[in-house]
Amino acid sequence: MSETYNALFTQPDFEKLKSIVSEHLRIEEAMIEHNVPTFYLKQPQETKQAFLTLLKKLEEINLIAFLRRIDGKLVLKIFPKPPAKQSNILINWLFFLATIGTTFTTGYMISISGGFINPLVGGATFMATIMAVLGIHEIGHKLTAGKKGIEATPPYFIPGPPPISGFGGIGTFGAVIIQKSLPPNRDALFDVGASGPILGFIASATATIIGLPFSIYTTIPKGAPTLPVPIFIRLIAPLLLKPPTGITIEPGYELAVFLHPIALAGWIGLFVTMLNMMPAAMLDGGHVARSLLSERKRTILTLLSIVFLAYVSPLMAIFVLFLSMHKHPGPLDDVSDLSKSRKILAAMLVVIFILSFSYTT
Repeated sequence: MSETYNALFTQPDFEKLKSIVSEHLRIEEAMIEHNVPTFYLKQPQETKQAFLTLLKKLEEINLIAFLRRIDGKLVLKIFPKPPAKQSNILINWLFFLATIGTTFTTGYMISISGGFINPLVGGATFMATIMAVLGIHEIGHKLTAGKKGIEATPPYFIPGPPPISGFGGIGTFGAVIIQKSLPPNRDALFDVGASGPILGFIASATATIIGLPFSIYTTIPKGAPTLPVPIFIRLIAPLLLKPPTGITIEPGYELAVFLHPIALAGWIGLFVTMLNMMPAAMLDGGHVARSLLSERKRTILTLLSIVFLAYVSPLMAIFVLFLSMHKHPGPLDDVSDLSKSRKILAAMLVVIFILSFSYTT
């Protein structure tokens, strides 16, 4: 059987495919439509596990299948598997090293402005913590993708400007992995989307818990801009922050907390988790929503997410608006339901989003 993407399926090819499909799924009608082997399946029948088994068989002959519900019918279409573009690992390393430099510089400058920690120590601790927080998040995606048979790149760490020239940079724009193939079903799509925020939240919360006791109270002019505070930090701060002592609050000033570089990295991780869990486009929350909800509900949530982000992070809102112009491809099997255990786990993700939610008072 031909292995090129634009392969033509001959009648013997089609008969062979029909035999393979019929081993796993009950066929009502089979035909070649526009050179695409197409199978209309009988209803009702179990499709989730059967489709996974079929995918493995097709992979042996470099083919791939899509299962969709079209006009109330179950339709299976088979295509040549598109070749995955080879990654250049050198780019990953260059971005990684550049981000180490920019995040170290950020931690160094923040430590100088705080004046309560050696700048070299502050730079190193901030760099190590933020790289760990971002890395753990992306490794969660990467490991889950590999477990589910989804081709994906190693993480790309994205360097950003440190806080210079009045620009409030943090030394990085985050990290991403790029999926090179679609997840097999909604379970896999959910797992890939959920794994990053769950591990990222754990890493961020850990960094925050470690860093808060080393943070200090200070005074700032009333009305001065401050960071929005995640609900998680609001809950644990009274337990971990030392009560302010020996501080004179002059008229027109108020108490504030200057975060230790480790705690600041935890705060960034929580804030990024909140943004990433917006149920829109190709964000992590968008993957989860795609596996759970109808298109109409996802459209409403996407619009609400963009409105919310326009208030919290206008640049992020523009980015999500751009992403939302491209339809989410979904999984290969877009018919089988999400498992009940994952629907329960979705409630845990809502809790993580709430705990990561940041606001100012």
